[in-house]
Amino acid sequence: MAVAMFVFVLVAGNAIKEVLSLLASGRVGWGQFFYIMAILIPRVIPYALPLGILTGVLLVLGRLSAQGEILAMKAAGISLWRIASPIFLIAMGGTAFAVAIAFYYAPMADTLYKRTLANVVREDPLRFFQPKTFVKEFPGFVFYFEGREGPTVNNLRVWLIGADGKMSRYLQSDTGVITFDNETDSIRLTVAEATGELRSDNDAEDAGSIWTGAFDESTFSIPLDGLFGERSKDRKLSYMNLNELLGLRRHILDHPDEMPEDARVMRINQIQTAIQKKAAMGVAVLSLCCIAIPLGIKASRSETYANLAIALGLALSYFFLLVVVSWLEKQPAWRPDLLIWLPNLVYQGFGFYLLNRVNQH
Repeated sequence: MAVAMFVFVLVAGNAIKEVLSLLASGRVGWGQFFYIMAILIPRVIPYALPLGILTGVLLVLGRLSAQGEILAMKAAGISLWRIASPIFLIAMGGTAFAVAIAFYYAPMADTLYKRTLANVVREDPLRFFQPKTFVKEFPGFVFYFEGREGPTVNNLRVWLIGADGKMSRYLQSDTGVITFDNETDSIRLTVAEATGELRSDNDAEDAGSIWTGAFDESTFSIPLDGLFGERSKDRKLSYMNLNELLGLRRHILDHPDEMPEDARVMRINQIQTAIQKKAAMGVAVLSLCCIAIPLGIKASRSETYANLAIALGLALSYFFLLVVVSWLEKQPAWRPDLLIWLPNLVYQGFGFYLLNRVNQH
């Protein structure tokens, strides 16, 4: 029940951040909305599973300890290690499940999520172009227009954004036609009687040179391979499964001339850190369980809300340590691929220390 609760909370948070605005603007229907919500579930399992097991352990052991059941079992000659052994068995099973999700099913869900949104655009490209709204779902482009009649839009404005986040080109047209090209898998934008600007900021002391021009008619293509995320060749490492990460690392090692030495070392370090981070997230189930057992017994609280508050505090501290270590992924000298295991080592070491003390007293 605790795992299901955290899955619901995390999926709802993702929905509010990424999908709810699409539903409110009519860009996706209710059926597509619930399908996308189902796709998001594997993405949150590596976070919800440690939280759920942690909460469950605190609830069970806190209630048993508060009602004197732990004391009665120890008085009957049952050691605390034997009492905790079923919990460790469940935690190890949860760890294996979480590692499998993090390495394979969560990246698969991310890919399917982006592919589903791209298919929505393929079915009806105009659904994503709403009048008097800045359309920013297409990486590198921002669209705005006043009105629309079928595929024809009026008073169109288009901004092209460079990799540095600055505007590189600007296009203004009284009319434009938006269609989808199946052969190239891209959205085609045809403009007539348009004016444009091309900006260059090579000179850091200058505001940037601006070239303006006008043309009667022109057509632009917006490929969908970069929709709602990076292009396939520049995919985020968190969206890759274990086989893809290992293949990318092997490719970089086998082709050292494709990038400078510093960039190559940096990239390999980022890949290794991504692999270790996925594994460490799975082991978080066991780490949080280790510290939850003695704390649940020592706290001796039967109140659900109190145990839930303790669980949230422990989990937030763990994920905060994980984030702090992740900040070092661009510093290969610090070996972030090994430091990423520090939160697990701290929680497991402290947990077994507390468990041993509780067993002795």
